[in-house]
Amino acid sequence: MPLDWITLTQKTYENAKIPELGISPLLNPSIHTKEQWNTRKAELKEQWMNKIGVFPKKPDNLSTKIEGTETLADHKRILVSFQSDENDRVKAYLLVPNNIDKISKNPAVVVFHQTTKDTIKEPVGLGPNQSLAIANHLVRRGYIVLAPECFIMKGKGPQAQAAELAKNSPELTGVGKMTFDSSRCIDFLETHENVDSARIGCIGFSLGAKEVLYAMAFEPRYKVGVFNEGGIGIRMSNWTDPWYLTSKMKANIPAMEHHQVLALIVPRPILIMGGNSADGDSSWPFIHATLPVYRLFDAEEKIGLINHKGKHTFPNSARETAYQWLDHWLEHKAIKDAAIQK
Repeated sequence: MPLDWITLTQKTYENAKIPELGISPLLNPSIHTKEQWNTRKAELKEQWMNKIGVFPKKPDNLSTKIEGTETLADHKRILVSFQSDENDRVKAYLLVPNNIDKISKNPAVVVFHQTTKDTIKEPVGLGPNQSLAIANHLVRRGYIVLAPECFIMKGKGPQAQAAELAKNSPELTGVGKMTFDSSRCIDFLETHENVDSARIGCIGFSLGAKEVLYAMAFEPRYKVGVFNEGGIGIRMSNWTDPWYLTSKMKANIPAMEHHQVLALIVPRPILIMGGNSADGDSSWPFIHATLPVYRLFDAEEKIGLINHKGKHTFPNSARETAYQWLDHWLEHKAIKDAAIQK
């Protein structure tokens, strides 16, 4: 039986007091129709693109390389790399269920990793934190899964990568680079013969959640997202660090805040999750501010908040709910014996 998403993700907060954060309403008295909103949406998108930067030109092809292939009990784990922009490549693990035939079309999910030196090893179970082997969990549910490396975790880490980006691409922020790379992940998945390009989602924890927000907002081919503990408000996390939006963004707060970025996702589904660390009850004002736009599109059930109270973690029960969210909106019947690893 499908879950009642409004009850699960909104009813808890229907009488919540909304603090004054200075964020502006998304719908003004002149916006009454979807068409009028789409005009406003285009304006917001341009404003935010001016902050995250100019995307580089996409190369003519991905120049994909297969770095290694392992056949495991229930899936293949393939280490790949593909061209992002002309100066950079994305390394990723591609997981494919063993039981897929040549003509079947499966949904796919991009799993963005947290800030960890294990990077793409963690989502596929090759790191010490098995609870965040999200790619493994999803491939066992029958998804094709891509776990890409975030550029800030290459080389000597975020600070050095931010400095390198500022030197080589001064017109692009770290968030802009991540968002461009997330679009190239879709380009890559669309080349796979078994991927249903109409059913691609994304999920992320911490750093990965930040990537989910902007991937969903600026790449419409992502059909559903799950954001856990990324700090949905700019002032709720380290969004103004050099490798994200940079300190230049501070002057724009609160005239520009992330309820506007959430609104760029409408009417596609996004679930905000947290444990009262970066996210949790304090995230509700941003969902509350975005709900009127979802209602305008008769899509109220496609946004919500779950406080799993697990602090800066992704507990088993929360992950299972997140996977059910992906299953529901990607119209996927999960393999029944897919276990959640503890």
